[in-house]
Amino acid sequence: MASSGDVVRSAVLAALTLVIAPSASAQDPVLPGVRMVDLDGRAVRVQTIGLQDRRPGTPVVVFEAGATNSLEIWGGIPLQVASIAPIVAYDRAGLGRSEWDDTTPTPQHVANRLRRVLQQIGADPPYVLVGFSWGGMLARYFAGYYPSDVIGLVFVDPSPMVTESLADNLTPFQTIGAGRAGFEAYWSSFAALMARATPAVRAEMQVFRTLLETDLSKRDLRQVPAVPVAVIVAAKYLAVPLMVPFDLERHFQADLRYRLKVLNEWVLASPHGTLVMANNTTHTIPREDPGLVVSAVQRVLGALR
Repeated sequence: MASSGDVVRSAVLAALTLVIAPSASAQDPVLPGVRMVDLDGRAVRVQTIGLQDRRPGTPVVVFEAGATNSLEIWGGIPLQVASIAPIVAYDRAGLGRSEWDDTTPTPQHVANRLRRVLQQIGADPPYVLVGFSWGGMLARYFAGYYPSDVIGLVFVDPSPMVTESLADNLTPFQTIGAGRAGFEAYWSSFAALMARATPAVRAEMQVFRTLLETDLSKRDLRQVPAVPVAVIVAAKYLAVPLMVPFDLERHFQADLRYRLKVLNEWVLASPHGTLVMANNTTHTIPREDPGLVVSAVQRVLGALR
C-alpha cells in the first residue's frame, strides 16, 4: 500500500471482486508449493519454493500482500524470484484461504503471526521482505519489531501515511482545496463500498484508519534497520468508484507528489536505496508489470552480495 489513496484503490478492487467475481476455486490457478499449516488451531495457507534446497545464511524472500489481497496477487512473481532465492508467500488471517482468527489485525499481531509461521515451516532468518500496498507498511513494521531478522526491503507502491502525522497526510487534500472535509468524504465513501466485505477485510481497513487518527508517537513505529531498500511507485491514475466532492484524478496527482517526497526519505536512509517511479502502471503493479517487482528484488539481493 502508497498513501490512503493506494490503500483505497487496492481495497476497492478487492471489494468489486467480492461483489462480481465467481468463486475463487473456479478461477485460481494451481500454484506451486502451496500448502496449509496449522497455527493455534487455525489453517494458514502458505506458498514455499526452494526452502528444502536453501544454503545456510541464504536470505528468504517473504511476500506480504496488500490490503484484502490473497497470495494470488503476486501471480508468477514468487516463482520467478525462486530461481535466485527461496521464497515464502502466504494469506493473512481471514484473507484468501487462511482461516480468520477473530483478532484485530494490528501490525504487531500480523508480524507476530508471520514470524511464527516462518519458524513453523523452517524458514529461519535472514529475510528480504517484499510488501505490496498495505503490505509495505506491514513489512516496515515487521522490520521494526524484528530488525535482526531483516536484511532487505522491497516496497511495491507502499502506504507511507502511517509514518506521517495526520496534519501532513491532509496535504494532498488541501492542495486541491478539499481539506479535512475531503479527507472525511473520501473515507466515508470507501467505508460504504466495503460494507459487504468479510469481517477480516473490514478489520484490516479499520486498523489502517485507526492508525491514521492515532497520534504519531503512539503508532508503535520503531527504527528500521539500515538495509538495502527498493521502492516502486505507480504514477498512472487508476479510476475508482468513490462518491466524493472533488476530482479524484487531481487528488491522485497531489497525493503522488506527496508520497514521492516521503518515500524519497525512506530511500535516502538506506545504504543501498533505489526509488523507481513507473509511469506505465497503476497501483496493481504485480499484475501490470511483474518484471518490475522481480528486478527490484534482484537489485536488493544483488546489494546484499
